[in-house]
Amino acid sequence: MDWVEILLKKSCDRTLTKGEVLHSLFHMIEVNENTLNYIQTDKRDFGPELEELKQTEIRDLNFHLKYYRSLVNFINLIPENKIIENK
Repeated sequence: MDWVEILLKKSCDRTLTKGEVLHSLFHMIEVNENTLNYIQTDKRDFGPELEELKQTEIRDLNFHLKYYRSLVNFINLIPENKIIENK
């Protein structure tokens, strides 16, 4: 995931810290979890076409949640001094 390190470094070059990047990712996780929960608990029947769209949206949100969480895990493994060293 070298591109993640490059992106994180560029973020730091523009004054974003590792903590700020993580905070942003946590916010995206929260937004996606809330949206997913809302869609999954909505029991209205909109018919088969919209049910298919609902399932697609659920799959997309689950994908994004896995993606954001994996980025958080990866970024957490990068030591702060390694980010600063590479500037």
